[in-house]
Amino acid sequence: MDWIKKNYEKLVLLIFALVLLAMSAMLILDAMHFEETFAGIKGQIAARHDVPPPDTAPLDRAAAALQKPAQWSPEHKGSIFISEPYLVQGNPPELTDPFTAGSKPLHEPVPNEWFIKNGLDILDANILNEDPDGDGFTNLDEWRGIKGDGSDATDPNNKASHPPYWTKLRLLRSAIVHFRLVFPSYDGDPNKPDTLSFQINTIDVRQPSQFGLKVGDAVAGTKFKITKFTFKKETNASTGEEQDVSELTLQNTENHDELVMPLEKTVDYPDIYALFHYLIDGKDYRAKKGSTFSLPPDNQTYKLIDTTNTEALIETPDGQRVKVTQNGATLAGK
Repeated sequence: MDWIKKNYEKLVLLIFALVLLAMSAMLILDAMHFEETFAGIKGQIAARHDVPPPDTAPLDRAAAALQKPAQWSPEHKGSIFISEPYLVQGNPPELTDPFTAGSKPLHEPVPNEWFIKNGLDILDANILNEDPDGDGFTNLDEWRGIKGDGSDATDPNNKASHPPYWTKLRLLRSAIVHFRLVFPSYDGDPNKPDTLSFQINTIDVRQPSQFGLKVGDAVAGTKFKITKFTFKKETNASTGEEQDVSELTLQNTENHDELVMPLEKTVDYPDIYALFHYLIDGKDYRAKKGSTFSLPPDNQTYKLIDTTNTEALIETPDGQRVKVTQNGATLAGK
């Protein structure tokens, strides 16, 4: 026992060596009997040389198909190499193809085909308000044209092709400026026109009464001239006395309208104005009924025919009548 205690490590090594020796002996014996282990199954599998021929029908069909390759149908839009674009629209959402003729417009009222034809980005959310050629007209303006329905649309990529400038007019309001005149008296013999002179007061102009005016004279500070005097008398129904009801005729030198002024009665001849806002330069333009005004950049002349608080009627240089409202301008009758 003392020897074991003193030589413990040697004992462990000895036991380990004996174990290895025993395992080695077992491996040698197994190797010696290897052939005997497989001797029983040798020769049980007979060799076969009658392999059946392969089924070549699929190959024949593939070869025949190669002789007639599939053709891309001309009726089918698109490409076999590029996927077709689709958008998710609506609620509930659905797939739509905006590049197909007659597809639902992405930017109403303009049809998708118009954007595609003019090379515009139909997927741009602000496409209606953009101005590719910088002529002052948006894509929506260009599509509307004159008629407003796209039937006479202009080219959004050509600065020389655009709707008329009057389409950019907006009516702000109409205003009436009163111009009151009084024919209080006259001097001279009505039977001798050369002796007649007239007095006229311009109430709203706030200037002194004008005396000694004759037929053919202009009324100072106004747009009127005297063209005719008509002597009249009538019987007063309440007193039975004759009274002078003579009339003085004045003509507007701007539009040639005639104004008849009875003796001692105030006549109101209002000037009617329209105030327009012009989207091209952002400025306001004032025009008087019956007079003309011009618009940049071509400085063509337009005539204000009539106006109310809701719409104005103007005449273009080529004689067309145009209705202008707060929301836009269109040909009259459209």
